[in-house]
Order: sequence, then C-alpha cells, then structure tokens
Amino acid sequence: MIYPWQQQIWQQLLGRLDRLPHALLLLGPPGGGKTQFAHSFAARLLCEKATNAEEACGKCLPCGWFAAGNHPDFRLVQPGGAETEELDEGAGEGAGKTTSGAAPAKRKSEQIRIDQIRALEDFLSVGTHRQGARIVLIQPAEAMNLATANALLKALEEPSASTLFLLVSGNDRRLLPTIRSRCQSIDFPKPDRTAALSWLRVNLPAKSAQVEALLAHVGGMPLAAVDEAGMAERLEQFLTDVMAVPRYGPVAVAAKWEPWLKEGKDGSADIDKRLLTIWLQKWLYDLVLIKVSGKAVYHERRLADLRATAAGASTGGLIDCYNELLRIKAVAQHPLNARLFLEDLLARYSRAVTKK
Repeated sequence: MIYPWQQQIWQQLLGRLDRLPHALLLLGPPGGGKTQFAHSFAARLLCEKATNAEEACGKCLPCGWFAAGNHPDFRLVQPGGAETEELDEGAGEGAGKTTSGAAPAKRKSEQIRIDQIRALEDFLSVGTHRQGARIVLIQPAEAMNLATANALLKALEEPSASTLFLLVSGNDRRLLPTIRSRCQSIDFPKPDRTAALSWLRVNLPAKSAQVEALLAHVGGMPLAAVDEAGMAERLEQFLTDVMAVPRYGPVAVAAKWEPWLKEGKDGSADIDKRLLTIWLQKWLYDLVLIKVSGKAVYHERRLADLRATAAGASTGGLIDCYNELLRIKAVAQHPLNARLFLEDLLARYSRAVTKK
C-alpha cells in the first residue's frame, strides 16, 4: 500500500526503473510507512502485469507467490528469522537452566544474524526464476550487528545481475558508513500534518475526535497513531495518574499500573514496561519545553497540567530524570519485577517534579 504522503517518492522511483541502483536505503522515522512502501515496491518490481506508476496488480502468478510469501526471486531478511535467544537467568553454574530445572525460556532474536546473510549466497548466485528482478529486503537494517553488516558488504560490493537490495532503517546512525556509502538513500520525512490528519479521520472514524491528540503524541507519524489508537483510553488514564503522583505517591500509582503489565489469555499484555517508559519520557520532554519555551510537542491539550507540574520542578532535575529514563528504557524488556520496576520509575519522576 502506498500512502498519500508517499506518492511523490513512488512516482519518482517508478519513473526510473531502468536506472535503479543495486541498493536502496529507505530512511525515515518509524510510523510513516516506509516498510510498507518497501514491500509494495518489491511487489511492483516482481509483478508481470502492472505498468507505469501502477501498484502491483495482485492477480498475476508472481503477485500470488509474493502474497503467499514464497516468491522464488524475493528474500525477506529480518530479526527473529529461524533463530532464538535464550533469556539470561544468571551467570555461573546452573545458568543454563531456570530455578525450576526446566530449560530457559527463549525469545526471538532482536538482531539480524550473520547466518541469515550467508544464507543468501545460493540465492544470489543463480539466475532468476522469472527472468526479471531479484530482490532482497532487509528490515530494519540497523538490526545488523558488525559481523552481519560486514558479511552484507561483500554482496553489496559485488552485486549480481538484476539484483536489488532494499534496506529499511529508522536509525541510519547505527549503520556502518560503508553500508550507507554503497546504497542510494531515499528519505521518508515526517508526513505533512494536514495530510496525516485527513488520512487518520478516514481510517480511524471511531477516534475522529481524538486523532489530533493521537498524532501529536506519536510525533506526527500517522501509522504510529493507528497503533496507539487502541490504547487511547489507557493513555488518558496514564496522564491523569502521572499528574497524581506528587499527591498519592509512586507506590500507589505503581500498584494501579501493575495490572496493565500482566499477560492476558493470549500471552500478551495491554502495555509493556518499555512503552510506559516512553510515555513518561514524552511527558518529561514537554515539561522541559514548558520550562524553557512555554510550548509542548506531545501534549498540546494539557498545557495547564504541564504548567502546574513544571512550576514545582527545576529544569535540571527534569533533564536528569529524562536521561535516567533513557537508560531504563534500554533494559525495560528484561524480565524485571513489574511492581519494583514501576515503583523505581515513578520514584525518579516524583523526585524530579517536586525538587526546585
């Protein structure tokens, strides 16, 4: 699917199909649809019916293969693949088992592994099945570690005929300069606010009264707003509770939030620790902005609440707390005790907003 704010990029690329480089790096902040664009572009290149700036027809044989995930001339490389990582249960003797004696839990790897890149060698060394394009889509490219990135470099330096590498990244600073230098970059900027709001009102009719607040809270990225729409009520409760921390204390608010982190029957939680940390960071960011400029980015509808909270805090204390949350966010996905995690998080916040 090509979103309205991507039409110009789409038409420019389709207008030079005969002059495409061997590698494209799609760059932009998360939530704007660049990953969906990459998949649509790959489908269009493999489609045998579409012409000009049309999207893939969705009806020809290659389109059917692509939709089913088994097109012989397409490979998707992303974290998780067929590999898993064991969750650390501690070091030393017995670290390979949980305290109950069972095998440790596993989770999908968050990195693209070197074996996934090496597995492309056979794919790249033979001719294409349909005498057309051969496409490797890597998402997100910043998930490659150093060894993986170096393995990819060889393929980028010696591209085989008719091969296009599509790399998608939301943080190109984490990419090797040598990777970036071998790709032609395509920037996907933050969508125009008017276009994003118009699209959201059509696609979130039940939340039409909330789309402006949702879009602001996710930094103007419409697909991120769609993801967060299902948590709109929870977000409002979060903000109400944050305002109450100085009055009721971190322990009371942590007890209120703890059930949010518990898994349901489907094995997923309403909200995870990392998301709560990000929400609190955004609130702190706006508190700092209120102190220095009187404006807000993420919570424009709560200016009065922000001013009231900022009045009792020092700018330095708020910035220190924000930086502490950056470190906390990095470990938020670890199997930490939920109640203790929340109490620590809110205690830090409480100190920041009550110290002048």
